[in-house]
Amino acid sequence: MKRPPRRRDGIPIRDRSENGARARIVAAAMQELIAGDGDFEIADVARRADVSVGLAYHYFGSKAGLIAVLITDFHDRHEAVVDHCVDKSLPWSIREKIRLKVSIDFLYADPATRLMVGKLKSSAEAVAIDTGRRARSIELAARNVAEGQRRGYISKKIDPTVAGAAIIGGINQAVAQALSSPKRPNADQLTERLWTFITGGLLLAPPSRPKVRSSAA
Repeated sequence: MKRPPRRRDGIPIRDRSENGARARIVAAAMQELIAGDGDFEIADVARRADVSVGLAYHYFGSKAGLIAVLITDFHDRHEAVVDHCVDKSLPWSIREKIRLKVSIDFLYADPATRLMVGKLKSSAEAVAIDTGRRARSIELAARNVAEGQRRGYISKKIDPTVAGAAIIGGINQAVAQALSSPKRPNADQLTERLWTFITGGLLLAPPSRPKVRSSAA
């Protein structure tokens, strides 16, 4: 039986298919981006991916095009991890705290987060991508808040859209601040602080307790 393809620096080096070459370029670009503190040269990416410079340009058109792919890939991976953890059978408040924790754990663990919420955040590529994604995230958060209201966890006084925007914006800013702070809180501490902010802003109510019938009845 043949051994599976080996990897160098985490990049597949034996898959010479079109998809394999593209994947190697993306992986190499992410590593160069991190090593270069937010910047890279296409030639260095091609060398690390073991492809020609021309092939890198063929797939992505330009350095900006490749950066846009990296930003999109980062957000896709984050969303996939967060969405995967959702268990709709859990009470709303418990489920959402788990979702928050998984999100913060991912952002703390991924080496690209510091760049995505820092140096690259104001780049033209990031702004173009984030505009649409932010609107979608706020819409989903608003729906989630509305669901919490229907299930009796969140005060009816809360505007779901305003609350969704505040939650998404608050989390993003808090992560950016935490990662740049010399006294960085750990992931669990940041999760607890953000959950306190969220529950306070939503006027979160405890789940109603089931009524217990009297044995004398």
